[in-house]
Amino acid sequence: MKLKTLLVIPILFAAQSVVAGNYTDVAKITSVEKIYRTHTIREPYQDCYIKEFYQANGDGSVANEVMGGILGGLVGNQFGGGDGKDAMTVAGALLGASLAHDDELKKSKTGRVITKEICETKYRTESVERLSHYRVAYEYDGRNFTYTTRNKPFGKTLNIKVEVSPR
Repeated sequence: MKLKTLLVIPILFAAQSVVAGNYTDVAKITSVEKIYRTHTIREPYQDCYIKEFYQANGDGSVANEVMGGILGGLVGNQFGGGDGKDAMTVAGALLGASLAHDDELKKSKTGRVITKEICETKYRTESVERLSHYRVAYEYDGRNFTYTTRNKPFGKTLNIKVEVSPR
């Protein structure tokens, strides 16, 4: 008996699949809507211009002032005695740094103007509306449906595939 049951069950499933099936029918198109998408286009370009720079003759660092302070301190240390010797060392260091700073300022006033071409990459942006797809609404058997497609449907009807299966 078990062998018969094993043979009958596949036959019943096969019979149900014969009842289930699909066919093609025609549905009425109720609307076709164009759907647009915004695309941003970035286009690079070079923006070049001439810029003037002032170049001072001094080196712009504090090395000259530091060296002037050290040398001034050494010279000032040669004068005075006791507490006066310390005061002369400090005064010499300050005077040496000040003289070096003044020399640096004098050099910076005798600089020159240099012109350079500067180029920067900039971007032009433009927004463009482009057709993305179509939203098609259709009616079949008293019910409304929609789908999207890249191709515009032709005519007032649409061939559809109808599937029938038991629950």
